[in-house]
Amino acid sequence: MTDAGIVEGWGRESALYGEFRATALDLLATDDRFRDARSEWEEFFVTSHGDAFADVDRDRPKDELFVDSLYYDFVVDRIVALAEREFDFRLVNREPRANTDALSFGFRELHDRIAGEIESLDGSVPDPIEADLSKSDLRTADTGFLRTLYESVVSREIRLALGEYHTPRGVAELAVDALDVADFEAATFLDPGCGSGVFPAVCIDRKLSAMNDTHSPEEVLENVTSTVVGIDLNPVAVTSTKLNYLLSLLPVLESADADAVELPVFLTDALGLTRDDALSFGGERFDPTADYLVGNPPWIPWSRLSEAVKARWREGYDGLDLLPHGGAASRLGHANDDVSLPFVWVCIRRYLTEGGGASFVLKRAVSKGPAGKLLRTLTVGDRPLALTRVHDFNRLRPFGEQVGANAAIYALRADADHEFPVETASWTAGEEEPDFSTAASMRRTLDREETALVPVDADERASAWVREDAERAALGECAHDIRHGVKDDAQDVFSISREELAEMESAFVYPYIKSKHVVKYGLFGHELRLVPMRKANEDNEAELRNQYPETYDYLRSHREALEDRASSWLEKGPFYNVFGLGDYTWSEYKVVWCRLGFKPHFAVVSTVEDEDLGEKLVVPGDHYMFVAAGSEREAHFLCALLNSAIYQRSLENVASEGKASLSKTVVSKLELPEWRDSEQQRRLADLSMEAHEIVPEHTDTSKRAYNAKTIPELEAVQAEIDSLVEKLLADDRGAAGGR
Repeated sequence: MTDAGIVEGWGRESALYGEFRATALDLLATDDRFRDARSEWEEFFVTSHGDAFADVDRDRPKDELFVDSLYYDFVVDRIVALAEREFDFRLVNREPRANTDALSFGFRELHDRIAGEIESLDGSVPDPIEADLSKSDLRTADTGFLRTLYESVVSREIRLALGEYHTPRGVAELAVDALDVADFEAATFLDPGCGSGVFPAVCIDRKLSAMNDTHSPEEVLENVTSTVVGIDLNPVAVTSTKLNYLLSLLPVLESADADAVELPVFLTDALGLTRDDALSFGGERFDPTADYLVGNPPWIPWSRLSEAVKARWREGYDGLDLLPHGGAASRLGHANDDVSLPFVWVCIRRYLTEGGGASFVLKRAVSKGPAGKLLRTLTVGDRPLALTRVHDFNRLRPFGEQVGANAAIYALRADADHEFPVETASWTAGEEEPDFSTAASMRRTLDREETALVPVDADERASAWVREDAERAALGECAHDIRHGVKDDAQDVFSISREELAEMESAFVYPYIKSKHVVKYGLFGHELRLVPMRKANEDNEAELRNQYPETYDYLRSHREALEDRASSWLEKGPFYNVFGLGDYTWSEYKVVWCRLGFKPHFAVVSTVEDEDLGEKLVVPGDHYMFVAAGSEREAHFLCALLNSAIYQRSLENVASEGKASLSKTVVSKLELPEWRDSEQQRRLADLSMEAHEIVPEHTDTSKRAYNAKTIPELEAVQAEIDSLVEKLLADDRGAAGGR
């Protein structure tokens, strides 16, 4: 059956849905059992997911949202019933609550009651669902039709509020294959947030391929149903997974001698936060563990969760360092914009056997931003993790165009030492329409490049990860002149104390920055420096003597020391000549960095307010290089580029280990384009300005203490900068390739 046929025959616009909805709403208005079930269902969701219904579907009462869930479960249950009849078996745990008793009511008793009131389902005419499906359809059905049905019934707003991003089968296949399972027959699998059941279905298919030629159907059935497990906290997700599980098993069920089948799919909280149901399977207590964890964890925003659930996160999993910030910043939202990564971490601790593997679909931004710091620690409590494989989907939309989040697959191995680089497949759009229905169709319709991930800073535990070949993207033509700071070779003379300043005119004394004064996006203080001319070699001795006599007398009192300076650069001009001084020095906006050592910290400087000098232009010192920008926005655009993860990684790869590792020669190898006032450039400039406003709020401490700080607001800005620069470089490469 086609997607269009499903929407027309069973979806929101179908006659079946209309009859079901009208009957259900009537019963909710008149039947206490229905009203009690609706109230329990709502409480179940609010307890587990927070108020996911707040601010969404305001025009649709919660009664209608409950009816949608009932209807979807009804359709799926009818398909299960059809499979039971056609393939001659009985599913003993059809109800979502079976094996856990998570709810006091059964979905089937409710929708069977509704169906009894609908004329088209009274048996006098063919069942509309059975009329659309045949035994052959069931044999060839894949997981895609359930996604189509669910999305045609449940609104997008509710699906996103519940963190439900139904995964295409092709992505699930890549995730399972990324585990590099050596023995599928013996391996155990768990999807702790199984959703529609696509990941268990792929695991089952891999097991069938490994066992069909060597085992009887009964042995295969026993193996699969004891080694492929699903858990979810949404009743209709549990129903969906059971159907997908059965569809995957139909080739075995058709030939196996099995009257009854029980599936290990459970309605409960995999994390044990909102409920900790006793699971049973085969009439015995069931405590799942797995060699491999797979899935697409819920992307539920932290802000949606109830205060009680937030408290349980903090209290129950403190040892996993899920909340790395203290004080007012200790809310999980500062570390993770949703609960997907903490979900994965808790599941690894609760369920993964020693040396086991995990492969999850996560937001690709976790490789760089503050939300991904937990992943990049590669540690779950005292268990080390190795990142073994990544599939990066870049700006593709595997979840559909309506879902804006970019995704990637991260495969991990527990209790193993990590090594970089990490093999990474980078997927981008090809010439054909993208097809995510299978891994094979993805390979056919998409372009794929094999690359690798590496840390920006190998010495930083949670450093951002970038492509190993990122430096090639950031290398190119520098369209800007790189200048050297003021060089005077007479520190004792030109460095001015506050007491000395009181004895001379202040016209030629400036705020002056040395190596200790700059951090990324900001200044950490300044000193006072006498810069007695506006341009190197300028003969302004008469001006100083006549208009600024105290300054001139000060210089003349140090004439011997100044004339003894060894640099040949200072031989021309007056005896107090300095080098590295020109119109560029007096540019209103400059991007500065220290050239000594290797601390790639870039900042925009203009004027500062000094207690004695007032507001005055900053002068970069001898240890500094800078670019004089034509405008404030241009300076901040360049600063954002230079502080981005890709440019920082590029600098690490091209800089020498010598004394001047961030020299003009090194930085000029970077792609530093002209200011074109494009939308991307303006946004990067805005973000750099925002970062420069954040930094001064945190510099009321020592620089050592500042460098040890985590500033969530700054991390969030940096993450967006990293993402935008990556996109900018990718667009530029694409444009270059098309020329």
